[in-house]
Amino acid sequence: MKRWLLTWVCCLSAVAFYAQSGDDPVLMTVNGMPVLRSEFASSYHRNVAIIDAEPLSVNDFLDRFIDYKLKVAAAVDAGYELLPTKPTLAIRPSATLNTAEAEACYRMACTAAGNSDMINPMQILLRVDTRASAAEVARVKLRIDSIALALKGGAVFPDLARRLSDDPSASDGGDMGWIGPNQLLAEVERAAYALQAGEVSEPFLSPAGWHIVAMIDRQPATSEVVHQWFLTPRATSPSACATPAVDELLAREYHEGALVAQVTQTTLGNLPEPDEKTLVRYFKKNKKRYGKKLKKRDFPTYRELVLADFQQQREREWVEGLRRQYKVKVNKSILKTIE
Repeated sequence: MKRWLLTWVCCLSAVAFYAQSGDDPVLMTVNGMPVLRSEFASSYHRNVAIIDAEPLSVNDFLDRFIDYKLKVAAAVDAGYELLPTKPTLAIRPSATLNTAEAEACYRMACTAAGNSDMINPMQILLRVDTRASAAEVARVKLRIDSIALALKGGAVFPDLARRLSDDPSASDGGDMGWIGPNQLLAEVERAAYALQAGEVSEPFLSPAGWHIVAMIDRQPATSEVVHQWFLTPRATSPSACATPAVDELLAREYHEGALVAQVTQTTLGNLPEPDEKTLVRYFKKNKKRYGKKLKKRDFPTYRELVLADFQQQREREWVEGLRRQYKVKVNKSILKTIE
């Protein structure tokens, strides 16, 4: 089992233990809104595991978490209210199912699809942490745009998916198998169902990150193509056929991620683009960040990075204003119990 998945399972077990025992104290309040220990611990362990980089300490993650919750508070104050975005909930046949069980799984998929087609999409996902800064989101956007250009230039989708995608489907060249309605993130489902066989979407953002989706095929759920797929054992398939229940903490995070994306876009996305003189001044003031012996003539080489850093500074200034506007209280003794 992959390390992040094992950590996530362990994390859910811990959350369930605290929920059942009633020992789930309030770790902090942000603008009067309580955050339970289980929510913070779940987010810390899962995000650190998925990022799979140098592990953040609890205290370092705390600062990011507070900044994120401050943006949620700003979104609520601005009157934003969205329905929770569904995490991926897919019905899959399993290599361990016998024929009768696979048939039952297929019938379940047909019932779930109703009158809608089932689709067989591929995707490339560049994951973005839901607490990422606007500058980090923009940097990943540059990568996904370059992938889109490569695809338009004749690059092979499965090859790029295997090398670049952060989605579990990467090992299958991005092939997600046959999927019905209400089994994907809402943004992915909308983009996928808008495609016909052979078409490829433009890059789009969801709470999981930046996506490009391509359509292999789409068929009525009752078609023999779909039927045979469900009857074919797959060694990489999950061991369960039934659609799992949505975890409340994960659903809340997707919901809040959508709120944060919207309030960030409204607050920062509508600001005027800095002109070249502003960016050059920023470059000259901060050029040690890019290299000790740089001259003004070197600015074009670093322009995109300078622009990303400039936008990140705008975001830091916004968050500093939120920290002055909203009161945050953290129970340090409870924080010390999280490892």
